[in-house]
Amino acid sequence: MLRKIYLLFATVLISTVGFAQTGTLKGTVLDAISGEVIPFANVVIERNGSQTAGTTTDFDGKFTIKPIDPGTYTVKATFVGYQTYMMTGLIISANKITFQDLKLSSGIQKDEITIVEYKKPLIDQDNITGETKTAEEIVAMPTRSVASVAATTAGIYQRDEGESLNVRGSRSDATDYYIDGIKVRGSLGVPQSAIEQITVMTGGLPAQYGDATAGIISITTKGPSNKFFGGAELESSSLFDKYNKNIFGLNLSGPILKKRNDDGTKGNSVIGYFFSGEFRMVDDSDPSAIGNWKVKDNVLADLKANPFRPAPNVSAGFLQNAEFVTMDDLEKVQARQNVAQKRISVSGKLDFKPTKNTYLSLGGNYYYNRGHSYTRTYSLFNSNNNAESISNTWRVFGKLTQKFGNQEADDDESASIIKNAFFTIQGDYTRNEYTTQDDSHNENIFDYGYIGKFKTYKQNIYDFGEIYDTTRNTYFTGQIHSGWTDTLYTFKEASINPDAAVYTSKYYDMFEDYGMTSYIDGYGMDGVIRTPLDLQGVGLRNGERSQSVYSLWYPFGREYNYYGYSYYSQSTFKASGSADIKDHELSFGMEYEQRTDASWGVNPVGLWGLMRLLTNKHLTQLDLNNPHPVFDENGIYKDTVNYDRLYVAEEQAEFDRNLRNKLNKGKVEWIDVDSYTPDVFDLSYFSADELLNDGGSYVSYAGYDYLGKRYATNKQPTFKDFLTETDGRGNHTRPIAAFQPIYTAGYLQDKFAIEDLIFNVGVRVDRYDANQLVLKDKYLLYDTYTANSSKARELGSLSQFGGSHYVYVDDLENPSSIVGYRSGDTWYDETGSEISTPDVLITAAGGKIAPLVKNSTAALNGDLSTDAFKDYDPQTVIMPRIAFSFPISDEAQFFAHYDVLTQRPPERSNFNPTEYYFLEQNIGGLLNNPDLKPEKTVDYEIGFAQTLSLKSALTISLFYKELRDMIQVMNLPGAYPGRYMTMQNLDFGTVKGLSVAYDLRRTNNVALTANYTLQFADGTGSSATSGYSLANTEQPNLRTMTPLSFDQRHTISLSVDFHYGAGKDYNGPVLFGKKIFERAGFNALLSAGSGTPYSKQSNITQEAAFGINDRSTLEGTLYGSRLPWQSRVSAKINKEFEIKWNDKKNSYVNVYLQVQNLFNAKNIINVYRATGNPDDDGYLSASASQNEINTTNNPESFVDLYRIKVDNPSHYSLPRMMNLGLTISF
Repeated sequence: MLRKIYLLFATVLISTVGFAQTGTLKGTVLDAISGEVIPFANVVIERNGSQTAGTTTDFDGKFTIKPIDPGTYTVKATFVGYQTYMMTGLIISANKITFQDLKLSSGIQKDEITIVEYKKPLIDQDNITGETKTAEEIVAMPTRSVASVAATTAGIYQRDEGESLNVRGSRSDATDYYIDGIKVRGSLGVPQSAIEQITVMTGGLPAQYGDATAGIISITTKGPSNKFFGGAELESSSLFDKYNKNIFGLNLSGPILKKRNDDGTKGNSVIGYFFSGEFRMVDDSDPSAIGNWKVKDNVLADLKANPFRPAPNVSAGFLQNAEFVTMDDLEKVQARQNVAQKRISVSGKLDFKPTKNTYLSLGGNYYYNRGHSYTRTYSLFNSNNNAESISNTWRVFGKLTQKFGNQEADDDESASIIKNAFFTIQGDYTRNEYTTQDDSHNENIFDYGYIGKFKTYKQNIYDFGEIYDTTRNTYFTGQIHSGWTDTLYTFKEASINPDAAVYTSKYYDMFEDYGMTSYIDGYGMDGVIRTPLDLQGVGLRNGERSQSVYSLWYPFGREYNYYGYSYYSQSTFKASGSADIKDHELSFGMEYEQRTDASWGVNPVGLWGLMRLLTNKHLTQLDLNNPHPVFDENGIYKDTVNYDRLYVAEEQAEFDRNLRNKLNKGKVEWIDVDSYTPDVFDLSYFSADELLNDGGSYVSYAGYDYLGKRYATNKQPTFKDFLTETDGRGNHTRPIAAFQPIYTAGYLQDKFAIEDLIFNVGVRVDRYDANQLVLKDKYLLYDTYTANSSKARELGSLSQFGGSHYVYVDDLENPSSIVGYRSGDTWYDETGSEISTPDVLITAAGGKIAPLVKNSTAALNGDLSTDAFKDYDPQTVIMPRIAFSFPISDEAQFFAHYDVLTQRPPERSNFNPTEYYFLEQNIGGLLNNPDLKPEKTVDYEIGFAQTLSLKSALTISLFYKELRDMIQVMNLPGAYPGRYMTMQNLDFGTVKGLSVAYDLRRTNNVALTANYTLQFADGTGSSATSGYSLANTEQPNLRTMTPLSFDQRHTISLSVDFHYGAGKDYNGPVLFGKKIFERAGFNALLSAGSGTPYSKQSNITQEAAFGINDRSTLEGTLYGSRLPWQSRVSAKINKEFEIKWNDKKNSYVNVYLQVQNLFNAKNIINVYRATGNPDDDGYLSASASQNEINTTNNPESFVDLYRIKVDNPSHYSLPRMMNLGLTISF
């Protein structure tokens, strides 16, 4: 007895509060005829031929087996005098109890085995709102997307195949994905053949789940088998379309080491493995139902050969020939151009079972994707310059499970008090790495934007005058050197960016051919380019990109202007345990997680312009104190005085100094940057401040230094380092730490029954620490006096205001009177009366807000310090979870739950010191908020389940959710030193809904599930940035409840599976003695829903163009209009063949045809607000637009190019896509 209590106590210590993704099997072993219970019967479960767990029934014939990894099992029950009972296909789901009674038959032939097939109960006694899909069901469905599989569950909205999910009216980022208990960061990256089951939870989340406010999608991968097996798959769409999706998959499983039975035969596996891999290539993974336009190849070749034409008035310069392209020059293509992707996903698992009660599992998965991303503005002329993206994601985990006790051999009476005690310890690590680049240049950042060699020839400028030479003590009169002028600007084309270089080379040719005049006076129409100004931005210099075509499209040769990489890691330790104490099933656990988010990126094209700006910056003046009169060889003054360039040391840039060292140039020698090739330059020549460029940054970074070298995870810089750290030359290095939040959690859950009422009661405690500095007050970047300070009292602060009220004065430097106060977001005037905005305080201070700062000199000089910052206050949240179910009868059940859920800030919460350091240069900008708090949801549900027949059931649920502290953009008027926008926990929402689910188990070859959801999702913001436009116009931070943008009122999902069986179960047609449809059938999936809301606008704006500052005017109410209904039907047809190699060995080949969007429905998923149409914004037909259209270089071309731009492919759903596939298992 004491030993058992000690073991339980040790379990609690080890796993005080945590997470385990396992299931439980409970039931009773009965006599099949009498119905009497059978005590002390043996019950074992097997998976893939290997015994994984077992137990013995108690005096009441009851048994419990846990923990069990989710999957499909065979259950065996044996007892003396009875036939062995075997149930196949038993499904164990994550975090659920599977109830299954076993009925043994007695008889003379006791060596016979009674085999029955598991039938999933129509009513789930352990009710968690949601659904579990097994591997067989997933493979049968006409999709390979985990999200689309989950979308077949009631209460989930998915706009289109493969897209993100909104669970019961929550934002898409409120749902978490898990793989084998690992919280997913980055891509899922699991081959379909590796998936054992997908569990979708939309409500009633057990206490072991946290950091999610909507739902959980949990993926369990397959485990090793006791016998070797494998499979392969080929799938292709190349026969049917231009998307060219091709997939090859492979999976293998088997034992590595088996234990020996007493008779010397091989027994169960001690060490086993499972491996699955998938390679995928696709030319277009996200096509549109309407296709895409591109310029014809021969037309593009002609444009590259002749990019310009002279303007009607040739002296006005040259025009782009791309602005004269018409519909005759274009063609429509099925697939988007240059968006091909190659993807590898691998999953593996190694299981080790050294003893009956000890399990060790090691596993992981790897995902690699390399491809080009789609840029709409590039798609017509410039798709070959689409950015390349490379992503790597890998996860590893180790899980140890230890059971306590041995019920089969233990007759201690204490066994009836404490049973099924175990603990699980799991550690996992995830790492995501991303690179974005131009695939021609990669990390060679000075190749970006390089056009060729430019050489500038200069000569002195003279004015007549007189100067005094102090060295010679003489006056000199004549031509006095006053400056320099360009005389010639030559160009030699480079091959690094040939399409971009064409603009310059052809411009030089035409400038000469048409005898154009230089900006340098005195040369006439000689067609010689003498200065960069002569290029007029049409011919390109290094670091310049081709101009747009009517602000609609970018022409050929425009390079992608970014190179960067990021690193995200997640380290997690979890410990969980469970024990049955009398009638209570207690589970408990803890979780510790730390993330590291680091990134570095550069906008490399602009570096050429920055280099020109920084080079020679210290040599712009003449050294007037040291004239150089010109004398001939006879010492006769030639009426000319020259000067050297004046060296101004404090003006010399760090880049200039390092470049001169590289080139071995003197300190007053003029350097022509554009005359050098990219290999001459290095990013290290710049200082950090030069690249940060007073807030107009060329680089962005965190967790890396400004040159892109990553800091060690445990050696991150501080904010003080950012402000003070310098290199050997005194240049600030501006180090910025990675974002390293810490998340800890714990839970305790108890499941028990009071008569027929089953309760599941738990509590979860989450603690989130952003682990970074935050502003003490979001309005103030400098430490400021409050109303109760002696300084404020000297100025006559009001006595009713204290330490929470900041003081504002009439003058920042020399305050003489108080003009107002502020507490939090509430403003007061000098009398203490509440005011709605700080405008009065701003006016009283002469036009700029003036807080009573403690160091006015630092505030005026912009000398930021750590005084205004503090450590983030960790947020601890207690979340009760209560669920219960009540069986009204054997055929009906009532259930309900109440949950409190929280989630750490999902975005824009990292501390970026450059945003504060350069705030005055970025007035009105959007800044991160490192002080964001967790979002919160309170979830209620009641439901009723009723069996309608032996094979069908109906479930009806009513749910209500309150979404609190959701993140939204907030305007901060009156912030010092300037107004800015940031994220804040402002938004609120409610979701009310009804879901109806009908489940028909296979009847006459047909299995069917149907779901309908009626939902009303309202809130003050649909996403974290949906309020940006309002905040950017400096409007008050008003919160108005409107339908959310993903509020689909009516959602319908219907899944039909029709299959013929094999052998004696075949009931289909027979032709010439052949069962032609044996193991054949189809699965069809219907998804339909009403339109989501959008806000109508009353005025016409030029939506297809970019860079146009049109402001829309709301018509009616926010989100008062709706898109049309949409629907899609997808299907998968298959036929399985058996291949018998010999009497003992056979294989199965499955041939299938998968068709998504079977009827090629052109579902509209977005429209233009002015017209409500997906292909017309009203601009071309508006009378007010005609004058503007007619002033373009070619109105016909403009109309054609605008028309195809406004018909946006992303406004429509995916088209019909067909894939032919074959799988073989062996």
